[in-house]
Amino acid sequence: MKKVFLAGAIAAAFVAMPASAQWYIGGGVGSSKVTGADGTAPTTPPLTLTGADSNKASVKIYGGYQITPNWGVEAQYADLGNRDFAIRNGAGVPLATGSLKATQFSIAGTGTLPLANNFSLFGKLGISSNHGKISAAGISDRGSKTSPLIGVGALYNVTPKLAVRLEYEDFGKFSNDGGASGGAIRANNFGLSLQYAF
Repeated sequence: MKKVFLAGAIAAAFVAMPASAQWYIGGGVGSSKVTGADGTAPTTPPLTLTGADSNKASVKIYGGYQITPNWGVEAQYADLGNRDFAIRNGAGVPLATGSLKATQFSIAGTGTLPLANNFSLFGKLGISSNHGKISAAGISDRGSKTSPLIGVGALYNVTPKLAVRLEYEDFGKFSNDGGASGGAIRANNFGLSLQYAF
């Protein structure tokens, strides 16, 4: 009986949704930035890693549900690119090369402020599951960390269904102590995408 009541309540909630409620999907490209990976490790002799703190092309796909004109929920996956790095000794002699691959999954609540002329400003706040893979000298290692996600941006509706979206996202930490100097690795992204509403 409780299950029937719950199913009825959920169905009633969807029926009561405003006419503006709608699903949407999107995808785009951007430029991601990793910080905190490069540095000098406190080893004997000291080893220096360079090249991982860099900008790389990114791609992402996302989907969401706009509950009202102002509030919604959104999930996404982003590939933040591969970064090649070099490891050198104290004299600057190359010892090894490797790569750092960064990706993330997230879910967030969104807030939208409609403006004139089909423009809107929006922000989002949620949780990002961040993943990194390091490969060097024939050895691979993976790590992950859950961090707060913060995003802001602007959207322009080309048509009632199709929009162009420009945004900045901070994914927070990919590790607490994954950098060469023992600090946290962080990542962010500037992106441009197309969005289609159903």
